[in-house]
Amino acid sequence: MSSRFSIGRFRNAVTIRVQTTAATAFLVISAVALSASGAAEIARTELRAAAEKELTAVAKSMANRLDLHMFDRYREIANLSKLEPLQLIWNNRPADVRVILEQLQASLPEYAWLGFATPDGTVTAATKKMLEGVSVASRPWFRAGLLSPSVQDVHDAKLLDKLLRATPGQPPFRFVDIAVPIRVQGRLQGVLGAHLSWSWAEELRKTVLTNHDSEADVELLVIGRDGNILAGTMGDSSGSSRMASNVKKGDAVFEELTADAAFVTAFARTEGMQSYPGLGWTVAARRPLASVDAPAIAAVQRISLIGICVAALASLLAWVFAGTVTKPLQRLTSAIDKIGRSETTKAVAFQRGSREAAQLSAAIRSLVRRTGIAENNEQTAREALDEIRYQATLAEYAASQLDTDIQKLREMADTDALTGLLNRRALAAEASLALASFKEGRATFAILMVDIDHFKQINDSFGHAVGDQVIKTAASTIREYVRAGDCVARFGGEEFVVVLQAIESREATNIAERLRAGFEQRAVGSHANGLPVTISIGLALSTSEDRDPDDVIEKADRALYDAKSSGRNCVRIFRQKPSVLAVNL
Repeated sequence: MSSRFSIGRFRNAVTIRVQTTAATAFLVISAVALSASGAAEIARTELRAAAEKELTAVAKSMANRLDLHMFDRYREIANLSKLEPLQLIWNNRPADVRVILEQLQASLPEYAWLGFATPDGTVTAATKKMLEGVSVASRPWFRAGLLSPSVQDVHDAKLLDKLLRATPGQPPFRFVDIAVPIRVQGRLQGVLGAHLSWSWAEELRKTVLTNHDSEADVELLVIGRDGNILAGTMGDSSGSSRMASNVKKGDAVFEELTADAAFVTAFARTEGMQSYPGLGWTVAARRPLASVDAPAIAAVQRISLIGICVAALASLLAWVFAGTVTKPLQRLTSAIDKIGRSETTKAVAFQRGSREAAQLSAAIRSLVRRTGIAENNEQTAREALDEIRYQATLAEYAASQLDTDIQKLREMADTDALTGLLNRRALAAEASLALASFKEGRATFAILMVDIDHFKQINDSFGHAVGDQVIKTAASTIREYVRAGDCVARFGGEEFVVVLQAIESREATNIAERLRAGFEQRAVGSHANGLPVTISIGLALSTSEDRDPDDVIEKADRALYDAKSSGRNCVRIFRQKPSVLAVNL
């Protein structure tokens, strides 16, 4: 009771000016604090999602390039072992073999050593004559190569380290070994071995980081099956063992806590490629959480500083504004108090909340005795005004609803009901704009004519419901593979037309081929095994000879006809001379 009375006395004693200023400062500071915390959480979430996406892309890119590089080297050595001209010289003409091996090494210096050893392990021909006459019978690569083509994981050089090292202080050499048996008419002639210097992996790592425009603090590591780091270095001193245990968890993106810091880490495994079996490497891309969150923290600090400045300015404005408002109230209070001193007026309740309100309510208590009729008239006027406003609101709503209905009708007139794409009428307008832009000297545009292969058979075999689903799938796939600004329309039946704005022939061809390949990988579920569907695509580019959009569409249609005639599931480009050119699939 005492506390409530004290608060009431305080509010009645404090002016509106002070209350308004204090309330404004409190509300602004509270709003800024809430906004800053919310913005920080949103920014942190988005930054971490972006970092995870970037690190996943970097790790997968590195893993794919490692597989591709090793596959190329593996295939080179395998192909060299099978060359017909070499079948008669492996054991008979070692000097000629040496020349060929040195030519291959000159073309790709990462081959630190290439050599041929007889079945008993004696090296008879090698680049720069290194190890010629030496027995390699005990080396793992030779023993594996006697049986079948093989690849040995990264290891320190043994016999070749001193021979290859230019200076005593140079780091030890590490190799990846490739060995292939040489057979002539089914008889083993020996083993062809290649030692790849592991330094190429470090160069590849730097190239991947550069190509992805990665942040400077992104660490990219190649980890062996035993958990040892084969390429790259870690910024923290205690993370190697933890990293090795995390590799066993599989491909994932997670926050890795170490003794020194927290990291966002993405893993990608090498899978091998075609005949190359792979060596089970894992690529890890990671970045400190502090670095990822730094922009969000900086943004919160900036928001907080701005909030303090805004609160100070708002408080100043509220102080000035409240002072302007309360002065007329004070004068009005004094005047009403004088007018209301009449015995015929009725009393009103005493109002509290501020000193000005208390003074005004005291004055109104004396004035209200004479305002009964005025209040009745005011009530009648307000009711009439409310009615007028209500009628105006109804009229405004009707006009707004009419505009909405007109817009919906326009959209229905331009949209295909089944796919949600533009229809043929709307396509004509978009194509005309593209041609007009081209005629004004701007960029070339292209037309893709897309047709679903064997669509009639799909309808006949599975029914129109499945046919409609195939058309919808085609529509969504086309939207996915074309660019955001390109126009996609259903031309009729199972045919679609795409207007590729501002594009050259190579890019248009790439888009068409990606669309064809992507669609081929999809299946429409008509039964347990799914229904494979393919498309054929005709491509034509605008030229100065085109009179209207129909000329370009006709050329694309002719290219589509050629695609259908060539066996379907392919892309054909319209050419003036002699006809159309096939795109390698």
